[in-house]
Amino acid sequence: MNRRFFRLPAILLACVFLFSAVLLGEAVNAEPRPSLSLHVFSFGKADAFLLSTREGSVLIDCGLNGQGKEILSYLEDNNISEIHTLIITHFDKDHVGGAAKVLKGIPVKQVLQSNSPKDSKEYEKYLKALTQSSLDPVTVREVFSFSLGGVEFTVFPPEQNSYPKDPSNNSSLATLVTCGDTSFLFTGDAESARLQELLKTGFGTVDFLQIPHHGSWQTQLGALLNHVSPDYALITSSEEEPEDFVTLQLLQKFGAEILLTREGELDVTSDGSALSVSQKRESLTMALSPAA
Repeated sequence: MNRRFFRLPAILLACVFLFSAVLLGEAVNAEPRPSLSLHVFSFGKADAFLLSTREGSVLIDCGLNGQGKEILSYLEDNNISEIHTLIITHFDKDHVGGAAKVLKGIPVKQVLQSNSPKDSKEYEKYLKALTQSSLDPVTVREVFSFSLGGVEFTVFPPEQNSYPKDPSNNSSLATLVTCGDTSFLFTGDAESARLQELLKTGFGTVDFLQIPHHGSWQTQLGALLNHVSPDYALITSSEEEPEDFVTLQLLQKFGAEILLTREGELDVTSDGSALSVSQKRESLTMALSPAA
């Protein structure tokens, strides 16, 4: 009898076992796919965005004075005990107003800020809170990048030290967040001069765009939308201070899904491949109808 006939199944089993072991080893050693959750606070015409990864959280802006308390309450409710990075896009009161409260209420590892100081009580409180927290903020003058939980953050500074028109808004930091194949762009209150600079960065299309300056009309907005072609467009506004209607019309033209914070808080998640958005949309139809 040919003994090799009985060896064949054993050889096949050995090969299958070896192949399975290799696959298992690759699965064990593979890096987990990055994931990201974004919480957009409903603070009316004021900005506060919390981005959380598996290794920590980033807070972009802190709303108005008094809204820092609401941010801290949300962090506590969601078991977030530290902010890895606080980004202050610029020093208008509706962006830096709640920062002092946040800095006093939770540990913050690093602070990134704009290069255009502003004479206001909110700015003074912010500076005092930094001192009390023994934090030395980084004034971003060159592109600043860091990674957190496999998510990439890139902060783009203004190109000029000052601007003749709307110097605070045009000094807004812009932040590009990349999670796997998905991306988010936050623009602060960038106006036309700053938007022209952003168009030169070449960051390409994004899935989620925070429309600059609460949806106020900007002459460069169409060029920005053409450049980044977002699936979702977020506007921070209120019933008392709504976004410009022409901005909504332009967003409709580009086919972006419009998200308004005056309808309530938003939660956006990315699994590295696609976005999932949760928000009430009861008043959007009214918002897209021109005023009588």
